Amino acid sequence: MTSQPTPRWPSLLPLLRFWLGLNVVLLVFTLLSRAFTPDADPLSPGGVLLCLLLTALGFALGLMYTRYWPLPEASFQRLIRMALLAIPAMGLAMALGLLLRPDISALVLALAAFLGAQWRFGTVEPVAPQSARTAPRPPVSNQAARIKR
Repeated sequence: MTSQPTPRWPSLLPLLRFWLGLNVVLLVFTLLSRAFTPDADPLSPGGVLLCLLLTALGFALGLMYTRYWPLPEASFQRLIRMALLAIPAMGLAMALGLLLRPDISALVLALAAFLGAQWRFGTVEPVAPQSARTAPRPPVSNQAARIKR
């Protein structure tokens, strides 16, 4: 009985590294934009925490989206898929921006969702059981293969 390959979740460390890197870049751009804007309020610790929360929410939304609808190879299908993610993510970001009036733009949620939806999950291929009579053969190196020729 053969089963379909199932998408597997990647380890948590690359996802965490990407999310932290995204936050570092966003916070650097936010601080630079506030430094060069006259009469801009300084970024509060609450604004930094809100940025972390919004990007985590958006990145999780993008990861869940790509988990259940993997990224297709055809370009037109990618365009449709990304539009079906971007419209709700932008709406959610704008609603949160109007409700919370955050120190940082709520559009980071939509950006994180877009980047999270680009994540590629690996697939786990089903392994056929080996019979008890056949022992696994050791791998042959390239040099040993050339000597046999």
